[in-house]
Amino acid sequence: MKLPGTATQPENIQIAMGKLDIRKGMTFLDIGCGSGAVSLAASRYTEKIYGIDRRHEAVEASRSLVPFGNFICGEAVDIIPGLPEVDRCFIGGTRDIERFLPALRERAAPGLRLVVDVARIGMAAKVAGLVEDLFTLEEVLQINISRGYRLAGDIALKPVNPIFMIVGRGD
Repeated sequence: MKLPGTATQPENIQIAMGKLDIRKGMTFLDIGCGSGAVSLAASRYTEKIYGIDRRHEAVEASRSLVPFGNFICGEAVDIIPGLPEVDRCFIGGTRDIERFLPALRERAAPGLRLVVDVARIGMAAKVAGLVEDLFTLEEVLQINISRGYRLAGDIALKPVNPIFMIVGRGD
């Protein structure tokens, strides 16, 4: 199913999983869960999967990929306060992040780790500032992926839109 927005590339998901260091029994939250690909990757490490998206079709797509997950349609700022403590969080949807990030801080288990993927440099700077204010900012990465394709008997590379990855942790 093709959803509006930019899908998280498989390589970015693997980098995020490494940064999050999810372990068995941890509660994982996927904000802006979209197609469910990130939640599916997280489900290899823990069975406690929660996802939030404002689009019904995204919630249904995530449920189909991770049937045992708890996927909720609505606004993150309204849903987060009713969740259990969160150990690990991936944020792929940043609309209203200045409203829901403080709610996440309130539900953060000790040692929370979070990864935020953004496509725009201005939003990356904004999110890095928010993470620095509410959590501990560990790093900001720019990730560039290029995919090979055949061209005139050789292989050329076509770039995929770069993303910025903001990595933070709770105290």
